[in-house]
Amino acid sequence: MKLLQTIFAALFIFILVVTPVLAGKDVRKYEIPDVREVYCGAEVAPYYCKCAFHNQQCKAREISQDAAFEYVLSGFQDWNRQKIQAVAEQCLKGDGYWDKSDWECTYCTEGDVLSGKKCVAPKKIDPEVAECSAAIDNFDTQWDKYSDFDDRLGNDVSYEVQQFNVTLDAIGLALDEVEDIEYALALEEEFRIEMRAYKEALVLNIRQNITKAIFRLAWVTYNTTKSAYGGKGSIEKLLDPGNNIEVAGATMKLIQSHIPPDAKSLQFDTTTTSGKLKSIAWNATLEVMESSADPASVVKQGMKDLKSAAVGGPDITPEEVAILRTQHLDNDAVTKAIADSHAESAQLRVKLYQEGQVVLELYDELQEWKFKEQERVLNNLEEQCKDKI
Repeated sequence: MKLLQTIFAALFIFILVVTPVLAGKDVRKYEIPDVREVYCGAEVAPYYCKCAFHNQQCKAREISQDAAFEYVLSGFQDWNRQKIQAVAEQCLKGDGYWDKSDWECTYCTEGDVLSGKKCVAPKKIDPEVAECSAAIDNFDTQWDKYSDFDDRLGNDVSYEVQQFNVTLDAIGLALDEVEDIEYALALEEEFRIEMRAYKEALVLNIRQNITKAIFRLAWVTYNTTKSAYGGKGSIEKLLDPGNNIEVAGATMKLIQSHIPPDAKSLQFDTTTTSGKLKSIAWNATLEVMESSADPASVVKQGMKDLKSAAVGGPDITPEEVAILRTQHLDNDAVTKAIADSHAESAQLRVKLYQEGQVVLELYDELQEWKFKEQERVLNNLEEQCKDKI
């Protein structure tokens, strides 16, 4: 125990030694202080130190001298690390150079300025040294300007950036899929709203409402809906001119002929998604990527525009209404179409989850390539600057 005390006491003697000021610089070295002067009593209960260093109060506190010593030593080491960190931060804030290997802070004096690790007269600063020093000091916030993340380089970029771009393109395609599915899901929801309105009109036998509802369904289904996942299968079954409702089929064709050429198209274009991702490049967050488009809003606005459009559909005769009531109401065709739509939406949600997982995995891969490019750039800078700073 006496040997441990001797070693421990020898380790912690001075807290800060100021080296005599040399020409052009002031070097201040941090020394580990005496634990008994700065830590005992101030940071830890005195009885721990009395037990650790003097074997006093150990029995009263039911602790062994060795255990007390280890406790004080461990706590003091943590305290000391925080002090070193504070001194280093103060040094850097004061435009000094912190040497973490020797715990020394160098301040330049007498008009000299810091160039890398050295204090030199301003006129003697080597521009390359200054550039290297700035590049290393500001690397965390400015590293990308030394990287190959530059569209002007074309394909002449590092392997890491090439793979980053390949992964970014894959994310763009995956997001196209996600947006197509979200678009189809929004369409299915709007279709079900329209089918319920159509069913209600059939039940109440309101010919004008029947005309409006079936006109909107036909317009969206046959003329303006574009989706890789369909999003209209249940409606096509309901309105298919090839079914047994010959008069209704003719009516659908008649409705198509009445759609004005300047009518707003209800479709969502995902072909620019990859292009949008390129513009946010290496600092893109997953949240930003996923908000590059809002297909559901496109659908809702399109349906809203359609409902408010001052466009009348063709008149449907009482005979045609009777056929629609028989085929779509009495035979539960609308009810079945709504059920089919719910089933289609359930399948789309499974697909949406799967594609979402693909996007997550690709984004993680993207961050790995970004980190590897960052490492490559730092290694290159350190290699180029090792003899200059």
